[in-house]
Amino acid sequence: MEMGDLIGQSIGMYGLAIVISMIVAVVIKGIVTALSLAEQKAPAPAAKLVSKSAPGPAVQQAQDDIAAIAAAVYSVMGATRIVRIEDARRSHAWETEGRMIHQTSHAPHHQRH
Repeated sequence: MEMGDLIGQSIGMYGLAIVISMIVAVVIKGIVTALSLAEQKAPAPAAKLVSKSAPGPAVQQAQDDIAAIAAAVYSVMGATRIVRIEDARRSHAWETEGRMIHQTSHAPHHQRH
């Protein structure tokens, strides 16, 4: 094959990847929109007593969106496992400090005599 043919095939593959990515994004957006419309059309349940620790409507909506996106990703990727979904606002300082302590524990220590 000539170099021009390889470049043409590479550009074609990139274009195909872009088209497939856009189709997947549109499908995920459609799923999220359909779920939100179905949620809005569902009749409101009778009033319940709610504890003070229950998440508010905004938190519940965000959790529902995360679950819908995770389900869409699972259906596209096949037999994979979602290990953890967590709140992005949580501080990761303790994880960073733990990694630093672990990584520096292997460094040679110089002792002065």
